Amino acid sequence: MNPFAPDEDVPRPPASLRMPRPIYDQMLAHLRRSVPLEGVGLLAVTVDDWNEAQAVHFYPGTNVDASPTRYTMDPEEVLATFRDIERHGWRLGAIVHSHPETPAIPSATDRREAYYPEALLVIVGIASGEVRGWRIDVTGPARAATVDEVRLDIEGGA
Repeated sequence: MNPFAPDEDVPRPPASLRMPRPIYDQMLAHLRRSVPLEGVGLLAVTVDDWNEAQAVHFYPGTNVDASPTRYTMDPEEVLATFRDIERHGWRLGAIVHSHPETPAIPSATDRREAYYPEALLVIVGIASGEVRGWRIDVTGPARAATVDEVRLDIEGGA
């Protein structure tokens, strides 16, 4: 799997995401440390024949926007992550970020800037404590977005 593949080779986003408790805890800790700014990171996954994703690694990122309402992951970190994902034979499964004060639903900016159609968007609402996954399909010249929630299963522990 080449994370740099052209659009016609881009796989469908996963239908659901399973995340082991240690990866989930690492992701939450990173995003909570980012408050009051939005935190960001990437999840690497494996995908089975039923298009169900299993998270295998969380890559914490730096929000170079240093903003409480938007994020951009450091481009050098993104490239290093993509190389590591490719080296392991994984694929990009989700772009993760936090909403420090707002619900864990995609904002207009999240929908407009959904540039990785093969990946889910996992949003953590810090204030609400909710964690939700989304599939965003942006098509056409107007980049109209279809947004569907996907099932997140946290495996192991309480």
